[in-house]
Amino acid sequence: MKISFDEISGNVIYRISDYDTKYEDLFKMCFYQNDNNTYIKTYPSKSKYIEKMTKRYADCAQTMFDQLGYFSIVPWQNGLKKFCEIINDHDIDWWLTGSCAACIRGIELNPHDIDIMINSKHCAQLTELFQDYLIEPITDTNGWLTKDFGVIFMDVRIDIASDPSPVLDDPEPVDCGPFAKNNLETVKWEGFDIKVPPVELQLNVNRRRNRTDRVKKIEEYLKSCVK
Repeated sequence: MKISFDEISGNVIYRISDYDTKYEDLFKMCFYQNDNNTYIKTYPSKSKYIEKMTKRYADCAQTMFDQLGYFSIVPWQNGLKKFCEIINDHDIDWWLTGSCAACIRGIELNPHDIDIMINSKHCAQLTELFQDYLIEPITDTNGWLTKDFGVIFMDVRIDIASDPSPVLDDPEPVDCGPFAKNNLETVKWEGFDIKVPPVELQLNVNRRRNRTDRVKKIEEYLKSCVK
């Protein structure tokens, strides 16, 4: 896998070429665009710390995609612990969602990344705190499912998103939507108090995605809680 960068008309283009075809579905999952047998993403060249980000991206991209495809071990515990250690002493509104939010309850779902939700007013502060670990800038999505989105790589890919859109909770609430944001619970993990969505919402999202193995594990967990 070859990583390169172009700067054109005020934008930095992340470009992936010379890749094994087994990665193509992962590029598409991460919203890369196919461009003449390469995959690209474009960001404003004025993004703060963009030079640091491109260097780290080049160093970490192969490892990241190997983890996303389960071609290598995913040390999500290491990444989450480091994230908590850095953010813990700062007044930043954040919460954990996705499969890691279930894992810290003791439900083993084998995550391939970490999903963090934040308040958009803290994007600049998060950029400062994680300037050495960001690989994609936290930028306005211009009307996507969350207001902002960016990526950290710290032993594992950490997706950062802000202010979830109400459309996420249609037709029913899921673990990363506004309803989850307004009904967070706190789980103690590795000495940290981490806000997470109600586990019932994770059941909803995995049913929606037809992830039958995960649905079964979450249902078993819920049954064990009422004994």
